[in-house]
This record gives sequence, C-alpha cells and structure tokens, in this order.
Amino acid sequence: MARQRQYWVVSPNVMFRENTVEDWKKEILRTHAAIMGYDSRHNTGRRFANDVQPGDIILIARRHDWKPDVVGFGVVIGKLKKQRFPMSDRPVYIRELNPFIPMEQKPEDIPFSSVLNDTKALRQLYPNPEEKDPTWQVYQWMERQLEEQESDADITAERGLPKSNTYGYKVKTTEQVTEARKREKKLLDDYERWLKKQGRRLSVLPYGRLECDAWEKERQNLIEAKGSTSREDIRMAVGQLFDYSFQGKEKYKQPNMAILFPKEPPSERVEWLEPLGIKIIWRRGRSFLDNANGQFT
Repeated sequence: MARQRQYWVVSPNVMFRENTVEDWKKEILRTHAAIMGYDSRHNTGRRFANDVQPGDIILIARRHDWKPDVVGFGVVIGKLKKQRFPMSDRPVYIRELNPFIPMEQKPEDIPFSSVLNDTKALRQLYPNPEEKDPTWQVYQWMERQLEEQESDADITAERGLPKSNTYGYKVKTTEQVTEARKREKKLLDDYERWLKKQGRRLSVLPYGRLECDAWEKERQNLIEAKGSTSREDIRMAVGQLFDYSFQGKEKYKQPNMAILFPKEPPSERVEWLEPLGIKIIWRRGRSFLDNANGQFT
C-alpha cells in the first residue's frame, strides 16, 4: 500500500530567538524551504530528517501573541540538506518545498489557529475527513491551493524558453513523478476494492507497450486515474483516454470514458469534458460518486 501523505507544522523561529525571526522568515521565503535548527541527535531533528518525507505538506507557521503567524506552505521534495545562513553561527537543516506558496496575506475564513495549538519547532497534524472539525478546512484549503499552483511549479522542459504557460512543455522531478504514481495507484486500489464489494471487476487493457489504468468489461468502462485535479492532470487524462479509445476501437468499439479523481474537481475545470463524452468519478469519504448517473459507480 502506498504511503499516506503526512502534514506538518514547522516554526519560523529557527533558533528560538525572537530577534532573529524576521531574518529567518526572509530566508524561508527566498529558499522556499522549511528550516530546522536541531540536528539528528535531538528527537525533533531526527523526525525532521526521517519522518518527514517527499510528498508531505509542511505549513511554516507559529502562534505569536495568541494569533496565527503564517509564513507559507508547500510540498516536500528531495532529501534533508545542511546549509549555513548569515544569522546562524552553526549549520541548520532544510527541507525544500515545491510547489511553495508564500502567505503575504492570511485568508480570514481559514482557521489556522486550529492547527497552531503550541509553539513546538515541529508538530505533526492528523487530518480526519470523517470529522467536521475546523482543522479539516485548513488541510483542504492547502491542498486546493497547491493543486492550482502545481503547473506553475514545474520546470520548463526546453532550455532557453521563457517561463510561459503558452508553451506547455513541462517536466517534473523524479520525486514528483514517483509521488504522483503512488497517489494514482492508491486511488485505483481503493476504487477497485469498492467496486468489488458490489460484485464488479476491473482489469487493464494492453495497447502495445502501454495499458489503460482500468477497464470494466461488463459496462465497457474505460477509466484513467489521476492523483490530483490540476489542469495538467486533466488534460493528460483526456489525451490518454482518446488514444486508448482509438487504439482499441476495432475490438472494443466505443467505450464509456471517465477520469478518476481523489476528490470532486472544481466545475469550471471539468465542464469542457461533457461535450467530449468524458465523465468524472471522485472519492467521497469511503465511497465514490460520478456525474454519469451511476455508470461508473
């Protein structure tokens, strides 16, 4: 089973000296990284090095004067690094974040106070979608913001081209690709188990050296899974579905096509799929829903 994404809060007061906090905030915003003063000999430093993993989300924030002091948040990439900064007389440790979203203004309707109950250097959060507590709003909001930022955080594939959304040539780091594949596999496994309880079965269809994510023979359902609801993932899924449909048209005729998502995507992001004949499936708690009158669920 793929590892579940974890959520963490890291304080921007790296050395626990109030007079250096603003300097550390500037470095955090410059480097797009969470910074820790403890090394692996300290329990907190050991957790920062070993328990925090690529794909996790770190919120850099603290409670100060009884109010949330939020610097930014992002997705962990790569391994722990050691680095020196001007305001520190010894090396500190960093976890790079990509995408990273700085918080110049904190939205008033997001209850950050609910996840900032203490002033620890590192604190793990435990989201529970079944509980309607205020902390769940924070997790959902961060996930949505990061998905929208995802395409901007990619690196332009061709050297020398200006950063522009009009070119559309993107590459991802190895860590990002691996994490995306893990999320897709976990989503597919959960969907397959859920259908199995209804007496339905999924398989895959090979197309030369490629294969679709899921095929339900009895209903002629062709499904492509994506680990996020980003525009990039949606566009990629559409291309894959049409390619698989074309490759197998003689044997499988015209299949019912759908994209499987970890949650319901924003309507404005998927409304263009309806004229193409592509439906959507999404997770809702422990079950799945679709916009095809139950064709896929």
